[in-house]
Amino acid sequence: MLRVIVGLIKGAIVGGGVAFGLLKLGLATAGGLWAYLACAVVGALVGVVAGRAPWKADTIWTPILKMVVGAGIGAGLAALGLHFLPERTFQVANLGDVGLASAPVLSIGVGLLYGLFVEVDDGGNKGEPEKKPKRLSK
Repeated sequence: MLRVIVGLIKGAIVGGGVAFGLLKLGLATAGGLWAYLACAVVGALVGVVAGRAPWKADTIWTPILKMVVGAGIGAGLAALGLHFLPERTFQVANLGDVGLASAPVLSIGVGLLYGLFVEVDDGGNKGEPEKKPKRLSK
């Protein structure tokens, strides 16, 4: 249960940071290319941050693979969000209307989902390898 909470927190921090950057750039209602780009960046960053730390990985390719797969999953989740979420908007103080299928909202969602997945999948301790019983030699 702790891994679930840690994954959600890490994903929320990364997704929220990208969403904050988009809002500061004035892209509160941005969709399309900005949504794909923002969600791919969130997926890549969460792939590095969540789960096992890059310096504790068995090889250098593990964090790189998590980053590349995260970018693809982020772009894929952005496509799903842009095509299937309803065109609802809500009022945010000092920002105006923010759409449910906008880049800031989608980036937070991608961060939460991918952070949860990576932390649960890759974040556990390796522990000691299982010892095989010794065979008696004849």
